Amino acid sequence: MKLEIDLGTLAKAVNGKLVKGKPETSFNSFVTDTRKLKAGDFFWALKGVSYDAHAFLPHALPCISGCLARGDALSGMSELPASVVAVKDTLKALQDLAAWHRRRFRIPLVAITGSNGKSTTKEMLKSIFCAAGETCSNSGNLNNQFGLPLSLLELGPSHKFGVFELGAAHRGDIKEIGEVARPTAGIITNIGPSHLEHFGDLETVYCTKTELADCLAPGGVLVYNYDDHHLSRLNGRKFPKLTFGRDPEADLRILEGTKLRLEYKGDIIEINLPHAGGHNYYNAAAAAGAALVSGLDFRTIKMGLEHYTPPPMRLQELTIGGALVILDAYNANPQSMASALKEMSDKPRPLYLMLGDMKELGKHSEHYHTDLGAALAHMGAEKIFLAGPEMQAAANAYLRAGGKHLAYAESQDAWLQEARTLISAGKGSFLIKASRSMKFERIIEGLGS
Repeated sequence: MKLEIDLGTLAKAVNGKLVKGKPETSFNSFVTDTRKLKAGDFFWALKGVSYDAHAFLPHALPCISGCLARGDALSGMSELPASVVAVKDTLKALQDLAAWHRRRFRIPLVAITGSNGKSTTKEMLKSIFCAAGETCSNSGNLNNQFGLPLSLLELGPSHKFGVFELGAAHRGDIKEIGEVARPTAGIITNIGPSHLEHFGDLETVYCTKTELADCLAPGGVLVYNYDDHHLSRLNGRKFPKLTFGRDPEADLRILEGTKLRLEYKGDIIEINLPHAGGHNYYNAAAAAGAALVSGLDFRTIKMGLEHYTPPPMRLQELTIGGALVILDAYNANPQSMASALKEMSDKPRPLYLMLGDMKELGKHSEHYHTDLGAALAHMGAEKIFLAGPEMQAAANAYLRAGGKHLAYAESQDAWLQEARTLISAGKGSFLIKASRSMKFERIIEGLGS
């Protein structure tokens, strides 16, 4: 982060008040974590779900050069640093600064949301953009009300493109951060049963994800999955759009074949996509669509996609002692689980499945886990390992459907050694998939590759 502004500009951008310090004092960056503070840093006090950094202000004062904090928290303090900006809400101030900073850059900037494939699509588009120029993007899970503005503040004069993932767990989340980003193009990958514990139902998921359409910069284009029956409701809306999918009516068509082939306005491109598969064809098409509306050509798109490196733990292909291991332990919901199982259909046999809870499904959890268990009985797996309290419903459904090769426990520790022994034997294919909190990557920790 290198903002290169002054305190007066900062206070104006965040609708705050400079209560101490000179307006012309330079301001380049700030720190939000007291554990990372160094002498001379500027501290931005944020209030999170489980903490309020204002409580740490007295401890931070001896070393900081300045701070931005709520006015009510500052009023009771007898000693203040050299520079102080007071605001009503420090998170809103962070978003206001990010929105102000984003408007300093007239570059193609793409925001991505959807139930599945956001991170993979982001990395694919980033790879395409990087083939044409320096690109700014959010890293890890910095995609929420806190992380997105912090990511946007990393934009600098050298950047020619921006691509940012937007996450959501509640109605209004996409609108909140989408209006900060004001993308020139937006991608909606799909609509599925993710975070239902918070959303409640698929209609709310749809309404939340499609908030992105109302956050685009003037003239911005929405890129979305034409084959998704939920998103097909967007077809009649009057705004600039580019659709992708296998349907002949899609603007950017995914053509059948052993390699990824895309058709756009009569031109066809063939791409040697690393870690190809049906799910990644859609992600690649989404990235290609956004690149097209951002002014790039098929040659650059092909170059970027063929050099794409998958994010870790997202259908990551590993070879361990001759065994093929698909590690997908970053997230799990019914849609992504179905896609992962489909990808295993043509993998070398014997097939082993090591699956953990699909979290945040709320009242729908038993239904979706039951459906999963019934489907597993027809996978032809040599053995299935299930773990987690939610997976109890899947285990019961698997046995009712006639499945006979099952190990189930509330924790993977109960069958961990057997699973590791099978992988180390170096024969067959293994799918390891669960929600992040299950930490299923432990299954292969320390195993040679």
